[in-house]
Amino acid sequence: MPLLDIRDLSPHTRLGLWRMDELPEELYRLCPHLSAYRDELANRYRNDVRRQEFLCVRALLSAMTGQEGLRIDHAPTGRPLLDGWHLSISHTKGYCALILSRDEEVAVDIEQRSDRVARVASRFIRPDEQADDIEAMLLLWSAKETLYKLYSSDDLQFFDMQAVAKGNRYVTLVNRLRGVSVSVGYEFSADYVLTWAFLPVH
Repeated sequence: MPLLDIRDLSPHTRLGLWRMDELPEELYRLCPHLSAYRDELANRYRNDVRRQEFLCVRALLSAMTGQEGLRIDHAPTGRPLLDGWHLSISHTKGYCALILSRDEEVAVDIEQRSDRVARVASRFIRPDEQADDIEAMLLLWSAKETLYKLYSSDDLQFFDMQAVAKGNRYVTLVNRLRGVSVSVGYEFSADYVLTWAFLPVH
């Protein structure tokens, strides 16, 4: 199975990454507990891509927790919910990412590497932010998506978030509605940029 990575970001928070190579039938064979979703997915989704995303997330969740059959629900806003856990999910072409914690608020985003982001740069890059190349634009886009998820109740707009510093493995963003700074971790591969953040639950 193309489980790429599971890592501990803190004593309470884990991040997982899965390369979505398998079609649904192969996933049912490799992870028999996923067969419980077969009828539900046949009725819900018309194409295998959406079924594949759904199943890979559940396979990754099982690998990260050691538990089979955990059910992810969704709030009316679309935010994923898992009893007893905080979690966040993201997909891009060929990959899915999941972050979860018992004790911390979490968020994750994964974006395919593409120069298309340059065409919408003015919509999410503030005049006081610097993004001089495609990689910087992708990082800023993904980091702001992560911050948006982390503060989902704030309904942040792109210009409500401001990048103020960039380190070797993190970028610092300010949620201007709250006046708080958040370190967003990141990494690049040849295919994607992955960003994540976590905060203690207050």
